[in-house]
Amino acid sequence: MFAKSFAKSSAKASAKARAGSSLPGQDPVWEALAEGARRTGTGPTRLVDWLPMDEPGPMLVREPRRSGASGLAARPWTWIESLVLAAYALVVALGLTWHEPWADEAQAWLLARDSGWWHMMLHGIRYEGSPGLWHSLLWVLVRLHVSYAGMHWVSAAVAAAGIWVLLRYSPFPLLLRILLPFGFWLAYQDAVVARSYVLFAVLAFTAAAMLRSWMHPGAYPKLPRLFGLAAVLGLMANLSVHGFVASLGFALVALAVLRRKSRAGVPARWALPALVLCAFWIVAVATTLPTSDQSFIAGRNFEKSIARVEAIAGYHRAAADHTMNVTERNDVRPGELTPAGPDEHNWTARQALWHKVARVLALVTFPLSNFRILALLACVLALLQAWRTRERPGPVAVPVPSAAPAPLGWVGLLPWALMVLVFTSLYFSPRHAGMLWTAFLASLWLTWPTVPAATRRGQWLRHATVAALVLVAADQIWWTAHAVWADVHRPYSGDRAMAEFLRKEPPGTRIAGFYYFTVGPAAWFRHAIYFNQPHAYWLWSRNVRTTQQAPATIATHPDVIVVGRMQEGLRDGNISDDWVKPDPPSLSPFSLGDRYRIIPYAETQGYRVTHSFCGHSFMRDGWAEELCQVALEPQR
Repeated sequence: MFAKSFAKSSAKASAKARAGSSLPGQDPVWEALAEGARRTGTGPTRLVDWLPMDEPGPMLVREPRRSGASGLAARPWTWIESLVLAAYALVVALGLTWHEPWADEAQAWLLARDSGWWHMMLHGIRYEGSPGLWHSLLWVLVRLHVSYAGMHWVSAAVAAAGIWVLLRYSPFPLLLRILLPFGFWLAYQDAVVARSYVLFAVLAFTAAAMLRSWMHPGAYPKLPRLFGLAAVLGLMANLSVHGFVASLGFALVALAVLRRKSRAGVPARWALPALVLCAFWIVAVATTLPTSDQSFIAGRNFEKSIARVEAIAGYHRAAADHTMNVTERNDVRPGELTPAGPDEHNWTARQALWHKVARVLALVTFPLSNFRILALLACVLALLQAWRTRERPGPVAVPVPSAAPAPLGWVGLLPWALMVLVFTSLYFSPRHAGMLWTAFLASLWLTWPTVPAATRRGQWLRHATVAALVLVAADQIWWTAHAVWADVHRPYSGDRAMAEFLRKEPPGTRIAGFYYFTVGPAAWFRHAIYFNQPHAYWLWSRNVRTTQQAPATIATHPDVIVVGRMQEGLRDGNISDDWVKPDPPSLSPFSLGDRYRIIPYAETQGYRVTHSFCGHSFMRDGWAEELCQVALEPQR
C-alpha cells in the first residue's frame, strides 16, 4: 500500500515540477516521501528531521503549517512532560502543606481584604513600593471567599502554569526541561511563598515564547498577537519594580524583532499595541510613585536614586533639599522612643569600590549558584552563545519559510541584563533574586540556538553551556530539597503560632502590636486584633507613629504586647554576602532588630516575655532572616 501511495504522490510531484508550479524551498522527491509518510504514519514528514543540521549547504524543508508560522511553536506533549509537571505539583504541594506564611504575604492579603479597589489602587499601594496587579488579584480572591490559606494554593496553580509554558514552548534540551522546574526559585521561593513574584514566570515565559515564534523567517506578527504581547508586558510591568524593568527589556527585544521583520519586507502595525503598552506603563508608574509621607525602605531608596540623578544633572539644591527630607524622618517627638542610629560604615575608598563591584557580581551569581565560579561560567557561556548567534551585517536575505526560528543574538539578553544594570543601585533583597533567575532563563530562551552548530567550536560551546546549566540546576534542586525539608520540620515564621496563641485569649483581651511584622498573625483573624493600630494592614506612613508612641500605648496597660521583628542571617541575608563576608556586629546591633528597644522598655514597665515564636525564611541552602513574634504579659 505504501508503494502505491508513493507512486501516485511521486507522479503528482513530478507533474508539478514539470509544470514549474513547485514552491520555493521544496523538493518533489521529498514531497512524495513526505506524502506517503503522512498517509501511513511511518516516519517524519520534514526533511529537517532527516538531514544532519551540521552539514553546510542549502536545506530543503516543507513550508510550515500556518499555525506554526503565526502562533506559538509548541512541542509535542509527551508522558515525560506530564510526569515532570505532576512531580513539580507534588513538590510545591508538599511545601505548601507545612508552610507558615510571613509578614509580606500577610500585608498584601490584608490590604486587599480591608480596602475598596479604587482606594487600594489610588492610595494604599503607593505606600507599598509596588504596582497593584498582585493586590488586584488578591482583592478578587477575597471577594470570591478564598481564605488566606487558599490564596497560597492559587499561587501554586499560577506557578504550575508557568512551568507548563516552560515545558511546552521552551527550546531547551530535554534534560534541562526536566531539571529547571525543580530549582529553588521556581519550585519554592516563587511558588510556595505567595508573593507577586509568582506571576513573573508565567508572564516572562509567555513573552519569550511569543517573541521566539515571531523569529521564524516565515512568521507574520499579526495585530492581535501584538496586542497580546502588549498585554503580557503591561501586566508584567504592574507586578513590581523588577517586573517593570524586565518589561522594558522585553519591549526592546520586540522592537528589534519587528525591525528585522520590516527590513525583510514584513512590516507590522505596532503603533496601537505600543500605545496600549505605554498605558500599562503609565498605570504602573502612577501607582508606584511613593507619597510624600511614605516610610517604606523601597520608597526611600527610590527617592535617594532620584536625588542622585538630580545631583548628576546639576540640581544640587534639589538634591540637598531631598537629603534634608530624608534626615527628618528620624525625628523624635515628645513622649516617643528614640530609634537606634543607622550603622556607620567607615570604609576606605578601596573598600567602598569593592563593595560596589561585589554587589554587581552578586546580582549575577546569587540567583544561579552559591558556587560563584560555576555561576559566572554559566553566564559567560550564555553570553558567548548569544554573541555567536547575533545578526551579522550584510544584505538582508529574502525570508524562506523554515521550521526553525532565526537566531536573535545578544539582543535577547536585554531583559536580564537590564535588571542587573538597574538593581546595582536600587533596593534588592535576596527574596527578589528569583526574578533575576527567571529573566535569565527567558533571555536564554530568546538566544538559544535553533539548529546544531556547524563548527566544532560551536558544538563545544553548546555542550559546555548545557553542562554548566545542568550543574546550576542540580545545585538549585538541592536548595529546593533543603527548603522543603526544613519547612516540613521547622517553622518558616512564628506568625501562625502567635495567631494560635492569641486565639486562645479570652474575649475582650486588649492586644497591642508593634512593628510591621505584627501583620503576620493578624492575617489569621477576620478582624483587626491590635487596638493601637489604625488598620489590620500596616500603613507605611510617617504620620502613623504606632511604634514610636509605644510609651503612651503601654501606659494604658494592655493585656498582651506583641513585638514582631526580623534579623538578617549571616550568609544569605544580603546578596552581597556571596562576595563580601558579612560583619556580624553590623547585622545585629540590637536583639531581634528591636530598633526602638520596645521589649526592654516594656520590661521596665512591669511586663515580661512569656512566649517567643521564631522561624527562618529559608534561602538557597541556608536562611535569609530570622522571623520572630514575641509576646509580653504583665508580671503577676
